[in-house]
Amino acid sequence: MNLAGLLGILAAVGIAVYSILDSTKNPIVFANVHAVVLVVGGTITVALLSFNFRSLAGAAKIIIRKVLGRERIDYLGAIENIVEISEAYRKDSRSITQALRPNAHPFLKDGVKLLADYGFNQEELDDVLSNALRGKRKRDEEETKVWQTMARFPPAFGLLGATLGMIGLLETLGEPGAQDRIGPAMAVALVATFYGLAVANLVLIPLSEKLQTVSQADLTLREIIKEGVLLVQAKKHPVFIKEYLQSFLPPHQREDSSAPVQSKAA
Repeated sequence: MNLAGLLGILAAVGIAVYSILDSTKNPIVFANVHAVVLVVGGTITVALLSFNFRSLAGAAKIIIRKVLGRERIDYLGAIENIVEISEAYRKDSRSITQALRPNAHPFLKDGVKLLADYGFNQEELDDVLSNALRGKRKRDEEETKVWQTMARFPPAFGLLGATLGMIGLLETLGEPGAQDRIGPAMAVALVATFYGLAVANLVLIPLSEKLQTVSQADLTLREIIKEGVLLVQAKKHPVFIKEYLQSFLPPHQREDSSAPVQSKAA
């Protein structure tokens, strides 16, 4: 499991609980079913109106897999495998599938399969891989859009709850003892605003940001793989391939190049 994601969830719950317990002498005021139903139910209703069940189910699975699941972005491992594939391709183009590691990225497996099984030229192979990359980027954007859309609405429903509470309060101002009810009624009215801000800023917005981060990391890896497959087809030297692909990464992520790759090809 992704430890950072788990710690983030626990921290969000802890912050919310601490804020509730420390902000008032009577924390029971936050146990307002009306506010919870309005914020959570309203957000779910908007989600159902905006997206179909398939999109919502996919968004939930993506959160479990990408945010709570183990992160497996191994740039250097993929680059090393591409270098090994290039050495095999320069020696015998028919044996490159054997150079694939068992845990190779699915996109690398697809690229090697295209390289080994079809007679695509450089331009055709580039078109196929680039189109696959565009499709992945579009799917990631659609998955992230679900959470970004949901994150916009809890504060609005919280404000709606506060407005309804204020309307109920003002309606009773002319009644006897109304002045004694002003404070408690305003507190209850603002509970919905609290829940709206908490749900948006402690849950939905961080989830959508995390999805974007994970998606961008995976797209960067796929871009490295695409360029690597094209360089393998062009039979570039393994040292050049390694240095070129590592240039996609920030300096602290690059492998120490003091031990250059030794090509096995003649």
